[in-house]
Amino acid sequence: MKTNLLLVLMFCVGLSVSAQTRFGLKSGVALGSVSTNDAEIKEDGLNLQSFQFGAIIDTRLSSALSFQSQLLFLGKGTAVDHDDHVDKYRFATIDVPLQLLYRTKAGWFIGGGPNLGFNLSARYIHEGEKEEIAIGDAAGEVKGFDFGLMASGGYESKKGLVLSVSYLKGITQLQNTPNFDWQNNVIGFTIGYMLPTRGKK
Repeated sequence: MKTNLLLVLMFCVGLSVSAQTRFGLKSGVALGSVSTNDAEIKEDGLNLQSFQFGAIIDTRLSSALSFQSQLLFLGKGTAVDHDDHVDKYRFATIDVPLQLLYRTKAGWFIGGGPNLGFNLSARYIHEGEKEEIAIGDAAGEVKGFDFGLMASGGYESKKGLVLSVSYLKGITQLQNTPNFDWQNNVIGFTIGYMLPTRGKK
């Protein structure tokens, strides 16, 4: 997993070597949910509020199109309501969205693309007690790599302030258990700032 993440980072840095590239930062709220065949979660599952923050690399391809990669520290998972308490499944991940964005002259943008997720940790929290879930390929563990698709839209002001909303749909079957479906999904609301580019001399 570490090798795959390093290759992805090198790829993103390589794309950033351009006079049309801008850099930025973002942070915000992540509302996690799961697609699963677990009857209890399907009936009593709740969105799990978490966080996200990270860096943005945006390379202009034309007057209306740009390629944007991000490096995000992101919380995923879900909560389950049991009336007297709420259980939680929490994932801490590093995600790398790779998106093609269409931009209007007024500052609005919309786009999407693949998302590369790397699970750092997974926990089951029951009545305040935390139980670590191992990451690996053995039965009962969850997979380290999480592939998905992301769509996003928002607005960027002329001063570089960015407001955006995104939806991440997990594709990877994370559970190493036969006939047990589990894909992490996230709705994100973020605020960011794009650093000004250096003017030409």
